Formats: sequence, structure tokens, C-alpha cells
Amino acid sequence: MSIHVFGEGPIPTIPDDTTDPPRFGQPIETTKDAFVIELRKFFNRSEITANRLSEIPTIRKYDISTNSNDGSLETAVKLIQKFPDIDEDLPLVAVMGSTGRNFPMGIGGQYVAPVLIPPFVITSNVEPFALNADETLIYKTTSESDEEHTSTIIFRNSRFQDIANATAQEIVTEINFQSLYARASITDTNNVKLSYGGALTSRATGNIEIIGGTVINALGYTIGQKAEYKNSIPYHRYHQATYIDIALEIATEDYNVRTELTDLVWSFFTFYMDSRDYTFLGRSIFDNSISNEFFQCIIKPDPTMAGEQEVPRPGDEADKVYVNRINIPVTTIQYVDRAVYVPGTTDPYYLNSDNLEVDDDIPFKN
Repeated sequence: MSIHVFGEGPIPTIPDDTTDPPRFGQPIETTKDAFVIELRKFFNRSEITANRLSEIPTIRKYDISTNSNDGSLETAVKLIQKFPDIDEDLPLVAVMGSTGRNFPMGIGGQYVAPVLIPPFVITSNVEPFALNADETLIYKTTSESDEEHTSTIIFRNSRFQDIANATAQEIVTEINFQSLYARASITDTNNVKLSYGGALTSRATGNIEIIGGTVINALGYTIGQKAEYKNSIPYHRYHQATYIDIALEIATEDYNVRTELTDLVWSFFTFYMDSRDYTFLGRSIFDNSISNEFFQCIIKPDPTMAGEQEVPRPGDEADKVYVNRINIPVTTIQYVDRAVYVPGTTDPYYLNSDNLEVDDDIPFKN
């Protein structure tokens, strides 16, 4: 399995239950959910050989005890001791939020900045996409200072596992690998979204238009399909930041499995997460049609171990649960965007091309 996929870029953390996603104002639960989802993805059975299935853990979230008389491991392990073997699902990785505190991001209130969602165009088709080798997608971007760039994306056969059945992720990866003035992402319905703003653009305000290419029918774009920043709604962004210590309690029935599982989980945070910039990102960052999942879980890449312990089961001192704990410091930032309203009304303010003009005397950095 390739850890570093060149040009892949950031990807969202997709909740197991999309009807019960993370919500703004739930930093601890959001963080624990993100850890559970990503650890389950890391330990995906389909990517691990059969002779290592015994090491695949059950991964769940738990609430940590607040009783001052409880020891450092009187949480998930205490439950394990009381359950019969059939219900234990060992080995286990229990995800808990041990401590947390407010984390101000600066002097003042929770207001961050005015924001404008980058204009975007979405494919009408979903994966798989029936592409041919060396087909092209041509689009034009225009900044608010009228600087135009025409870009051509070439879909080469060698970059796809099966170009005739290309996945949305492969399309997005290839566009982001080549594009300088736009950014591709996957919507919640597996369409491909192409947004204004890439490596050489520093502002979200600009237009994007599909102007040609041989691949537009396969993707579901049309020539002249366009999105303009002047027809967008401006927002004010607010944040809530929380510093959280996440505790991962590893429990097994075997000494060697505990050691191996601890090493795997440790490597997840010290090595594997390097390809994700040590950050879990909510879906709203990639798809503005999804609300309330605008979060960043920023992992400080210096986890600590509490030390290995052996916890005897009640009534049988010879039968033990082998335990270790890894503590991960995390800063979770949640954002909420509130639409700007016209004073004295309850209607959002739309930037409109009929009443908005660019002042050519103002310098823009593009």
C-alpha cells in the first residue's frame, strides 16, 4: 500500500453515518469520531494479509471516567473485565477524550474573517467515468482583476488503473496534479467539483468556465458552463477552538499482540499521518453544500505512551488483559459561516454582477 500518493492533496473525513454527522459545537465528539473513522480506515481488512487478521482491532469511542478514585485505566478496560469473552471483541482500541480546554486563536472574539465560497462547476455524471487515453479538459479562470488563464488538463492512461472506468478520486487527483488556477474535489454524491483557486491564486474571488476538451461529455460538463463570484453570497466566519488530549486505550488478550498493535497505532500518528499533514478535515471544506462539518483536527505529532500494564480479570488472576495507552494532543477548530444580511432585512446579501463593479485602482495579488 502506498502511503504517500503524489499529488493526492487533502481528503475529507467521511462519517460512518451521514445522517448523524459531526456538528458545530461538539468538538470532543467530533474529534473522537474522526479518530475512530480514520483508524478504522487505516486497519481496513481488505488491505491487510490474512495472517495478520488476528491483529485487527475493534475500534470504538468511549467516555472517560471523571471519578477521582479511578486509576488511569479504569475506563474501557473496566468494561472489558466484566464482559464474557464473546462480547469483548478483543483486541480493542478505545478512543477517549481525556482532557480539554478552550483554545483562543487570538485576542478578541470568535469572528475570523469575511469569506466568499469559491465559484465552482460540478459534473452531471458520477463515477465511473468512461475516459479515453489523452483526452482533455479545457477551462478558463478569470480573477476579479480580470486576469485570465486558460488551462488544459490531459488525462493520460498511465495515471489510471482503468481509464475506461475512472474513479472520481482519480479524476480529482489528476486535475489537482496539473492545475495551477483551480482545485478539484469530490462531492458527497461522487460528482467532481472544479472550483476557482489553485496553487497560483491567493484569493477566492474569481470566475471559472468550461470552454472545451474531449472529455466533457464523459464527465458531464458542457461548454459555457460557468460560475461567477459576483453571484455568490458573502459570509462571516466564526470559530470554536479546543485543545484536547485524546487517549487511545489498547487492550488485547495476548502480550505480543499488544506490542504489535501498539506499534501499528504509533506508526499511524508518527508516519502515516504525515501524508495527511497531521490533519483531519471535515467534508464542508471540500463541498459547501454540506453544512456543519467545517472542522480541522490538527494532530501534534508527538504522541506519548502511558506504559504497558497487565490487568487481571476478576476471579482469575492468571487470566489477564494486556493494556497500553497512547496519548495524542489535538487542536480541533470548528467553523460556522453565517450569511451577511442587508441591514434592516432578513434576506442574505447577494453579490450581483448588475450592481457590483471592480475598482481598478485597488491592487490585487493574484
